[in-house]
Parts: sequence; C-alpha cells; structure tokens
Amino acid sequence: MIYLPNVSFSQNDTLSVSEPVSDTINTQAKDILKNDTISNDSVRTRKSENIIESKVIYDAKDSIVLSRDNKKVYLYKEASIEYGDVVLEADFIEYDQEKNVVFAMGMEDSTGTLVGKPVFTERTDKFEAKTIKYNFKTKKGYIEEVFTEEEQGYLHSEVTKKLDDNNFLMKNGKYTTCDNPEHPHFYLSMSKAKVIPGEKIISGYSYLVLEDLPLYFVGIPFGFFPSQQEQSSGIMIPAYGEDNSLGFFLRDGGYYFGISDKMDLSITGDFYSLGTWGTDLNYRFKKRYKFNSNLSASYKETVKSEQGLPDYFKSNDFQVRWSHSQDPKANPTSKFNASVNFSSSSYDKLHSRDVQNLSRNTKNSSISYSKNWPGTPFRLNADLRGSQNSKNNSVDLTLPVITFNMDRQYPFRRKNPTGSMKWYEDIEVKYSSKLENRLSTKDSLLFTETKFSDFRNGFQHDIPVSTNFKLLRYFNLSPQVKYTGIIYPNYINRYWDPNYYNESSDSYGKVITDTISEIKYAQLFEPSVSLSVGPNIYGMFRAKNPNAKIIALRHVVTPSASISYRPDMGDMISQYYGTYQIFQGGEYKEVEYSKFDNGLYRFPSAPGESGTVSLGLNNNLEMKVRSDEDTTATEKKIKLLESLRFSSGYDLFADSLHWSPITISGRTSILENKIRINFGASVDPYAINSKGKTYNEFEWNKNGKIGRMTRADFSLDFSFKSKKGESDKEQSSSTGRAGNRFDEDYYRNIEMAEYQEQIGTYVDFDIPWNFSANYKFVFSKPGHEKKVTQTLSLSGDFNLTPKWKISFRTNYDLSENELSTTSINIHRDLHCWEMRFSWIPVGLRQSYSFQINVKASTLKDFLKLPKRKSWYDNL
Repeated sequence: MIYLPNVSFSQNDTLSVSEPVSDTINTQAKDILKNDTISNDSVRTRKSENIIESKVIYDAKDSIVLSRDNKKVYLYKEASIEYGDVVLEADFIEYDQEKNVVFAMGMEDSTGTLVGKPVFTERTDKFEAKTIKYNFKTKKGYIEEVFTEEEQGYLHSEVTKKLDDNNFLMKNGKYTTCDNPEHPHFYLSMSKAKVIPGEKIISGYSYLVLEDLPLYFVGIPFGFFPSQQEQSSGIMIPAYGEDNSLGFFLRDGGYYFGISDKMDLSITGDFYSLGTWGTDLNYRFKKRYKFNSNLSASYKETVKSEQGLPDYFKSNDFQVRWSHSQDPKANPTSKFNASVNFSSSSYDKLHSRDVQNLSRNTKNSSISYSKNWPGTPFRLNADLRGSQNSKNNSVDLTLPVITFNMDRQYPFRRKNPTGSMKWYEDIEVKYSSKLENRLSTKDSLLFTETKFSDFRNGFQHDIPVSTNFKLLRYFNLSPQVKYTGIIYPNYINRYWDPNYYNESSDSYGKVITDTISEIKYAQLFEPSVSLSVGPNIYGMFRAKNPNAKIIALRHVVTPSASISYRPDMGDMISQYYGTYQIFQGGEYKEVEYSKFDNGLYRFPSAPGESGTVSLGLNNNLEMKVRSDEDTTATEKKIKLLESLRFSSGYDLFADSLHWSPITISGRTSILENKIRINFGASVDPYAINSKGKTYNEFEWNKNGKIGRMTRADFSLDFSFKSKKGESDKEQSSSTGRAGNRFDEDYYRNIEMAEYQEQIGTYVDFDIPWNFSANYKFVFSKPGHEKKVTQTLSLSGDFNLTPKWKISFRTNYDLSENELSTTSINIHRDLHCWEMRFSWIPVGLRQSYSFQINVKASTLKDFLKLPKRKSWYDNL
C-alpha cells in the first residue's frame, strides 16, 4: 500500500498501488459492507455502466491511503469526498473506485466517544448518520441512525434506504419538533415511513412517546406530515371537540390554495352538531416594493338551544376586513391605501377574538387615493369613509369625499428680487375644494331600504387671499378676503300652516318645510381683519448657593389676545335667506331661516356684521437640577408643568351672552414620562334659571362666583417596564410574524375564549415585567343635575419564573362599583411544548380556556390537550 499525507485527488488521477490496507478500521468497514445488500444493486453492472460523469474530488486532514489491488481509497480524519452535487464528510471514508461505492463512518476518540459522524449533503438536503453507504452511479444508499431536519421537524431513523429518486424509506423512525437532537422530549414513533424531501412524510402506525414513556393509546393508523418549503395547496385539517352550548364541532377545516409565492387563499368552515355553522375566506397578495393586500370575509350563523324553547337564540352575522398598503417606493406621486372593517352589529359581541373590542363602540373604515404633480402646487385626494356605532347600530358613510387643493402661492413676488421685500409681495393665495356624498342610517336598513336619494351631497370651494403685517414689533395685523362658493342639489322653503292640528299639544299651527330639488349655487365674499399679539414673558429664579440641588426655576408666560372683525354682507347674501311668521304667545313673530339648512354644507353666516375677541394665557414651568448619577455635576432639565392654559372669548355683536365659557387645560409628566397627568375644566360665567337654562346674568352678580363649573376632568396614566424591557424596546416592538413567506397557520383562528392571543401571540420572556394603569375622573353639571364617572384600567404582565408568564387586563367602574372587561392569562414555556390558560371572570364573556400543545404548527392541531368553557352558555 501507499501512504500519502494530506493531498487531494480526482477520479482522473492515476496512481499504482500494490498492497491492501488491513487495520481495525478497515476490518470494521469491510464487515459492514459485506452485510449490506446495497452492493447487490450497485455492483452487478457491466464495467461500462460504472463510468461516472463527474470528477470525484476527495481530501483528508490526516492521511489518504490508496490500494492498487482492490482499487480503493481510504481517507482518515476530517475527510471529504465530492461528486457533482453530493458532498460526504466523515472521519473515515472508504471509496471503491471500481464499483463507484463510498462508505463513511465516525471514529472513536480517546474517551471512546464516536466523533466525526458522516454528514451527507445533496443540493439543499443535508443529514447526519452513524454510517453511510452510497453508490454514485445508482444514487442509492444505505444509512444507519440517520438524523435530519424537515421543515420545523426532525427525523430519527435506525435504518434508512435512499432511493434513486432522492426519496427515503425509513424503518423504526422518530418524528419530532423538539430541537434536542440527542434526547427529544417527545416524538412520534413510526414503524415505517417514506420521506419525500421538501414535500411530505407518510408513515404507517405511529404512537406518541413522551419523556421516553410510550403512549400507545395516543396513536394513529397512518400519518401524513406536510413539509413544504414553498407554497403548496392542500387540505386544512379541522380541529374537533365539544361545546356545551353548541354541541360537537369541526372547526377551521377547509382548503388552502398556495397560488404563488406572492398570493394565497384559504377557505375554511366551522360546523356544530346543534346547527351553528360559519365560513371564512382569507386572501393575501404581496408584491415586493409595490403593495401588501389582505382580504378576509366571514359569515356566521349561530344557533343556541331549540326553536320554541325560552333560551332559543339565533343570529346571522358577517364581517369584511380589507387592508391594503402601498410601498412608498412604488410611486412617489400617487398613493393608494385601504383599511376596511365592516360587520353586522352583533358580530363583535358574538365572534370577536379581541378582548379590547368588547369595550369599543365605534369602528372606522377608509379607502384613500392621493395624487400630486411634481413641480406644481396641486394635490388631489379621494376617500371612501365609513363609521359604525355598535351602541346605537348607526352607520355613517361618505362615498366619496374628493378634495382638490392648491398650496400657498405668492403671485406678486419677483423671481429675482433685489433689495428689501415689498409689502404686496407677501400677499398669498390658496385654493381648496371638496365634493362629498354622505349617508347616515341604521345597519339593518343599509342594504334593504337605503336609496340614492337618502344621500346628502354637495360641492364647496374656497379662495382665500391674505397677507400679514408686523406692527409695533409684537402685533400681527392680518387682513383677508375669502371667496366661498357652494353647490346645493336642493333647497328648502318654510312657512307657517295655521290649520294644522297637533294632537299631542291639542293646538293648531305648524312650521311646514318643503324640499325643492333644484341645483343652486351660493357664493359669498368675506372680508375680515384680525389683530393678534402673543409675546413670551420669562421669569427666572437662580439659587444663590452654588452647591444647591435646584439650580434654577424658569416660568414662561404667554398671554395672547386677538380681535377679528367682519363687515355686514347682508346685501350680497340676503337672497339665500327667507322668513316666515309663527304664532306664539298670542302674537305673530317673524323667524329668519337659511334656505340651505338641510344642505351638506352650512352657509357661512347670516347677514350682519360680526366681531370676536379671543383671550388666552399659557404657562410653562421648568426646573434645572444637578444630576445625582453624574459625579461631574451635570445639569438636568425637568418639566414641572408642560402646559397650563386659560382661554375665553367675547362676541362683540351678540344680543346677549357675549362671553364664552372659560376653558382650563393642563398637562405634565413625572419620572421621565412614566407618569402622565392631564386635567381640564370649563367654567360658564352666566347663571342658570330654575329649568337649568342659561340666561343673561353673570354668576358673580347672582351668587358671588366667577362662574359655574360645567365640566371637569382629570386623568392619570402610569407606564412602568423593567430596565431589560426598556433597553430592548425597539427590538421587541419589531418582533412579529417572521419572514415574508405565507404560512398556513396564519389562518388558524384561535379558540373563542383565548382573546389575549390576539393581543400578542408572541410572549416575550426577556421582559421580566410590564405594568400600566389609567385613572380617569369626569365631572359634568351643565344644569342642575350633576354626573360623576370614575374608571380605573389596569394591564400588565410579569415573569413568575423564567418560563412562566402571567398577563392581565381589567377595567373597573368606580362610580358604579362594577368590574368589566377583565381577562387573566398564564403562559408556560415547556421548550418544545407550551401551556396557555385564559380566563374572563366577569360579564357576558365569562369563560375559560386551558390548552397544552406542541409549538410547531405541523403538530399543533394534533398534539394538544384542550379544556374550555364557552361563553355561549351565558347567552
């Protein structure tokens, strides 16, 4: 034999050798090769058929031994052999050049541990084994104790045969999603199986082994485990179980269509034995650097009990959700976005997966398109908007609202100015227009009794021309002329009908309003002028002691005052107003009205001059202190009062009640914005009569008070998080569903009681604790009756241990002494398993859910132990 140091050879290399290799390793390898049957398939071919097409490149760290008699190459220590797409690595490799058969195995180190086990790689497929025998020509192999990864799962097998089509036949195999390769915490023991890499695993009888304890009663006669690495269509196996109120069920079963790597579609259904059923459609389309679109539609028919019984209940509900976001890089001049969430009034109450929806009364939807023209001041926006109120079942739609605007322009400015700016060069012109079509109705009438004539529509455009002058350094003089034009599709005509009998009041007479369908264009020029002043006044206090903790206090006071005046334009707009006489108090009185009172846009104002004076006072208080954390005595600024504002107004031409209410608002924060404080109040300077109506007498004259407090509110927000969570805030906030690849598990609806999973399916154990609270106090007394509401909201989570996470959310009405919208959740990380417990203790949604399941989506629906009490029992 010939011994060579670390060198590389190819199949085309020629070298004469005369002596065979005989040592312990070679003897062991020959015994294995002798007993294997694969050589019968691979060596009984003619010599011409054994010619391989690619070069065989081999290498070894320790040594390479070539035998001339049996035409074999022996590679020792970190050896590798490469043929085309196949790469085999091990501490010992024997290559039979005549039969094109390679054998690889590990070697024992000084402690008797087997190291350098064979690793086989072919294109993207890779696995590790105890021994490998492979034929380069037939592409068949024989493998002992293989270990490989298959799309969220791991395969173990005692004996494996590799077929020429790159599939595998396994005997006495294990399939698990536990990433502990030496000793998995659980696995499915498979008597036999066939593996089609990147597609599926098909097995015979399989049973669960948990912590080395075989559970023969948890078994299946055959198994099918998808392992697609690319989009692929297939059946979505439903979850099964029993609901106390709805009966036995099959839930979330259907079909998944992997249309392409850019779009997919799933259609699923729910069926209950007592009559409840539902279906869901989910469609997604994502085009890189273009847009991302998601559409889901759901229909549910819920039936409880039997017809004729007192507790019988039936509801038909639907929901449509669509979100579409355009990538900013797609088109810099136009943008299209959509956020639609529309449902029947009882859908959220019966089928919502989000606990926050239970306390939310309104839902908003919008579809918007915007366009701008580079190099021009013009912008176009078109929106479709919708709003739902689940409390009164009202629906408000705007279909559509279109705006076309021109940004501020200075038509008199010189292109190449020299010298000082002329006064007329500051004259600016803008343009804005809006077209709207609105509807307000009930959701039950929207698709049944709504007609186009029920919509209110109109068009309005404005052209303001204004400028600004500085007077006496602090005063701003702002004259303006504004042109407003409005198109109305109809107008009204009112008159008094003395012959109309009113049964409720047993009297005669009524104001009749006729609507005349005729397009009218109303226009108005509004000249106005305003004078305002708002200087900043600074007050400073500095400590005389150079070592004092508080270095300085600064108080900034900003008083503001403005007066505006608009002359009488009655001659121009009197044609848009009418009068009628009403018999009241034994005499006829003349009442003025606008002919466009029922229009979408209110006409700017009635005839007559107007003028208002606005007064305001804002305060800001800051403190500068020495930092305790810095030995160099670095200064730190603290905001004691971010804002404290007082404001009111005076109507110069009103008949009475000239002063508007005094409003007070303030805000501040402490502990580095961890605690936020907001407060406000409204004080009416006028007194009220016995009926609670305001009349023209000051409260000071009547009761010696500045005014009546009609409203006061106060809110306190706490938000605390562990230092670990604060340092990882940016990273944690970006954590979500990883990657762009669509996965089938996205469409798996969570169980009814597991609402908190929608709040955050990702449980971050790296944040030890997180707590937030909100207290809100509202006092209102517009008349003689007062009302006080107080609410307290708490939410947070904390790690009981590094693997236990407890989260909670609750709302408490202190005025009514009532607990509402409360949920408690417990999550336990069991490495490759997880445990979740969710409990809603109060309200209509009283329920609980307990489940232990495998984390991996491939086995999550099969290997789970659920227990729950549905909230449907509370209906």
